[in-house]
Amino acid sequence: MNETMPQGTGAAVPSIPGMSVKVYPVKEPDKLLAFANVNLGGVFAINNIRINQSDKGPFVAMPSTKGKDGQYHDICLPTTKEMREALHSAVLGEYQKAVERPSVRGALQDAAREAAARPTQAHTRTADKGAR
Repeated sequence: MNETMPQGTGAAVPSIPGMSVKVYPVKEPDKLLAFANVNLGGVFAINNIRINQSDKGPFVAMPSTKGKDGQYHDICLPTTKEMREALHSAVLGEYQKAVERPSVRGALQDAAREAAARPTQAHTRTADKGAR
């Protein structure tokens, strides 16, 4: 069920009540851009959804396993066009948000690099011997 999202179809993509998506971008994206986990209403979770890059743009690949025939088969998948569109739209939307917002880890690493590059100042403590 590896399909790209339709671009500019103008059709409203239905939203699924209680669907939450968490996206985890990879550090050095090549063809694999990110992993995603989807929770449907708190009663069903889909983990290890992949967001891959193709010539046509990013697409959502459902979790799959390699069969005895050497082919990959989806473990779970949407059974209707509307559900597939809603799931893919939610995953790709969260991916866009994740790559646009600054990473906390990246900001901390940048701050550590800047602090290490600054010259250290020797602090001298002077003790006031008179009053305590």
